[in-house]
Amino acid sequence: MNVLQQERRYLLLLVSAVLNQKKVPVMSGSLMPWRTIYRLADTNQVANLCWLGVLGLGPETEKEIKTLFYESYQRELKNVPGYQSAEKVLVWQLEHRRIHFLILEGTGLRELYPQKEMRKMDCIRILVSPGDLLRIDTLMRSMDYESQENREDDGILYYKIPGVYVMFYDKIKFVNKKLERYFDSSVRMYSKVKGYRYLRCFDKEEAYIYMAGRAANLYALGRATVRTVLDFWLYEKQHKEELNWPYVDKVLKRYKILEFSEYLSKLGDIWFQNGISDEMEIYNAMEAYILSRGEQGRQLSGKILPLLQDVADFYKRDRKREWMNREREALFPPREYMEGLFPVLKKHSWLYMACCLLRLWRIWYSRLKQFFADKRSRIREKLKRKKSFETELPDSQEENENNIRME
Repeated sequence: MNVLQQERRYLLLLVSAVLNQKKVPVMSGSLMPWRTIYRLADTNQVANLCWLGVLGLGPETEKEIKTLFYESYQRELKNVPGYQSAEKVLVWQLEHRRIHFLILEGTGLRELYPQKEMRKMDCIRILVSPGDLLRIDTLMRSMDYESQENREDDGILYYKIPGVYVMFYDKIKFVNKKLERYFDSSVRMYSKVKGYRYLRCFDKEEAYIYMAGRAANLYALGRATVRTVLDFWLYEKQHKEELNWPYVDKVLKRYKILEFSEYLSKLGDIWFQNGISDEMEIYNAMEAYILSRGEQGRQLSGKILPLLQDVADFYKRDRKREWMNREREALFPPREYMEGLFPVLKKHSWLYMACCLLRLWRIWYSRLKQFFADKRSRIREKLKRKKSFETELPDSQEENENNIRME
């Protein structure tokens, strides 16, 4: 086992020991690259959970490393009431303003874990109707939330001190467009939560399909983490007896993620229950793929999740769409920009297309004028060099003749 595999394996042993309330295997501190293990745990969103395992280790573990795990745990412990309070206020406000909404990911996921602070909360994700996004922005700003740049997906991200993130979506989006259409329903079409008029929820089958689809999406994008597997695995374990498996399997098979969901569930058994399989090569490839953020084990992963090829196609389409958007904006700029060039548009907006054509004519004429100017300049320079050469030539000939006479 190489050093990298040792670090990954020990991280998974830590998580498994904490979940199963078992003693963490003790290894010599001098042999363990604890800083790397902490970075790996933090990247995979389980550093707070690992603290409960590191706590029982002997004095050979560096004090500074223990402090890092402890601080991660403390942050999440403080986040538990913060996120619970924020979610309650959001639910009340959205109900009060009669906005239909569905909590895609919230504090309810913490109920899957033995202790709430074991589950790191990075964001509350809420689905609303497209027409309500403007009202949502006004609402969030009135509650002292600040708009933040979101580089993860198409959600609208808000932040509030001391560290609560909320993301709103007007549509559930996946790389798998067929699965995306499965969830392409109005928010109000989902089941009501008992005791509420506007809060909606998935049924257990829909929630499982959503979690499987999101896990597949993150996996295909190279963003899946140990927490991604843990959430999915714990949800399945808790609701295994209640799910309508024929229906779930039919839907997942239709959207080509049934095999992946089965492998992901089995991977959870191997990681967190010390399970074994005859296909360890595939599970080792999945482990390497997740813990390397998609850099290793890609070939075997592509066999169980064809979505990986869809991602490559998705990026290709995305780059093409980005290029087309740039070209379209170059031809037809935003109205505010055009009003600066043509003030008449402020009163007569119907002239926008004519002004765009006039702008294009000016650009084309300017470039054409510059082209001919450059052409004339090059011709003049060429003629000047030729004339200079012809002027110098007789002098050189006379000098040669003088040289001959002198000889």
